[in-house]
Formats: sequence, structure tokens, C-alpha cells
Amino acid sequence: MANYTIGDMVYESRRARGYSQEELSFGICSTSSLSRIENGSQIPGRKIFEALMQRLGISDSLYSAYISKEEMEICRFVEKLVWSLERLDFAESERLVHELEGRLGKCHNLEKQYVSFAKANIFLHKTGDHGRFFELLLKTIRITMADFDPQKGIERRLLTFHEITILNNIAIELYNRGRKEEGLRLLFELKDYMETHIIDEQEKARKYPLVVYNISTRLGKLGRYEEAYSLCSQGIACCIEYSKLVILPYLLANKAYAAAELGRMEEAEKAFHQSIILLELCQKEECVEKIRQDVRVKYGFEV
Repeated sequence: MANYTIGDMVYESRRARGYSQEELSFGICSTSSLSRIENGSQIPGRKIFEALMQRLGISDSLYSAYISKEEMEICRFVEKLVWSLERLDFAESERLVHELEGRLGKCHNLEKQYVSFAKANIFLHKTGDHGRFFELLLKTIRITMADFDPQKGIERRLLTFHEITILNNIAIELYNRGRKEEGLRLLFELKDYMETHIIDEQEKARKYPLVVYNISTRLGKLGRYEEAYSLCSQGIACCIEYSKLVILPYLLANKAYAAAELGRMEEAEKAFHQSIILLELCQKEECVEKIRQDVRVKYGFEV
């Protein structure tokens, strides 16, 4: 693709969405760099290009940019790291982090941010120290959002997919540290962001159900069952629409718990059965046994 086409595409998409150069570039590159990209005098590196596309809600797979072989190798390492964390394969994550750290001097802050996020999760897995984990998450998000304050939330920000993932983890830690209102508010802000901003549909399909699951879990703990039930229904619909089934059994279980607490036992029993079938297919036997025991003790029937 010719350089001017990349710049024109960024410029036209930004203007169409009503974003300023300052909003789009914040934490990714300087405003002057974005201006040069838009006028065709600067070729964006791969990670800068990806991040700009994510904030504009455009799949970067539709476009190409001139990148070096080294940049491409780093991108592949980061993609593998993302998948290893999603699988909770911390041994593989640690191996990939070790390989990537040797290249960090040549990486953009966006790669450094995800490596920092991976290291924080590996640290938590090894030590169970949630206090230090929370500090590491704040340090990580501030690589691109230098003035982030949990009490203020995301305010009027444009977010990359990695930032959404990190903020989701920060919200959970806030809630677990007793700052329940702040944690829930941040989760709702992420949910609202994905509903009101143009973002890549496939990435939304991966992240939206997870955020909804996290909100519904905490609403259930607070006894806000009607809200939890409604949110689970939204998350389930998203999973089915986009054939993203990883979070589906957990949303079904949360919906079942909420329905049971609301006295809708027939619907609860059906959702519990659906959840267990999917969890058994995924070989999540511990989760299956926990649900069965909960249902037996709390509601007096077998699933």
C-alpha cells in the first residue's frame, strides 16, 4: 500500500469519528508524529499502526504497512505471548518473555507494555502477592496512559485492545481490594466503551463477554441478581453471535445462579445443565464439581 494511502486512511477515519489528533495519539506516539503519518511524510511502525487502527475500530488485517523483518518477528512473539496467557500456560509465557526481553531496547512502548503485563501475571502465578500485582498493573497501564488514576477511571479515552485487557484486570483487583465501587465503575466503563465506540468486531467478541462476566460475577456477590441476569443474557448473545465460546459456560452459570436467586428455578436448572455440558466438553472438571455441589447445597436439586 502506498504511504499516502495509509495516511489518508488514518486521517479520514479519525475525522469521521470526531477524534482529535491528541486523543488518537495519546500514549502511542506524539501528535506531531501522527500529523506526519496523516500527511504521508512518515511511515508508521507496525505496533503504532496496529494501535492507531484499534483505537479507530478498524481491523489492521485489512491493511498492510512496510515493516522490517525484525518488527514482524517481535509481533509474532507478542501474539504467541497473548495466546499463552489466555491459556494460563505460564511456563510458555515466561519462556517467551525471556526471549522478548532481549529485544526490548528495539521495541515500541506498546510491546513493552504487553511484556510488562505478562510479567505481572507470571509474578502473581508464582507468588500469589496481589498487592504487588496491583502495583505492577498500574505501572503497566501507565506506559501508555501516564496519568491514569483508578479513582477517575478512563474518562474520555481511546483504548487499544491491550489497554482494555489491562484495565479489566485492574478493575478486578480494585474490587478484590475492597474498592468495590471503583472496580465496578471501571468494568462498566469498559463495557460502555465497547458498546459506544467503533472497534473491531472480532476483538470485541473476545473481550466484551469477559468484561460482562466479570461484572455479573460481582453484581451477584452484591445481591444485585436482576442486573446480573440481564448482563449475562447480553454476554451470552454476543458469544453466540460471534461463535466465541470460551466464556459462554461461565456466563451461563452466572445466569443460572442469578435466576435461581430470583426464584426462576426452571430456567436456572436449564442454564446450569447447559453450562455443565460445555464445561465437561472443555474438561473443566473442577468447575463442574463446584457447580454441582453449589446447586445441591443451595437449591436442593441435582444437575
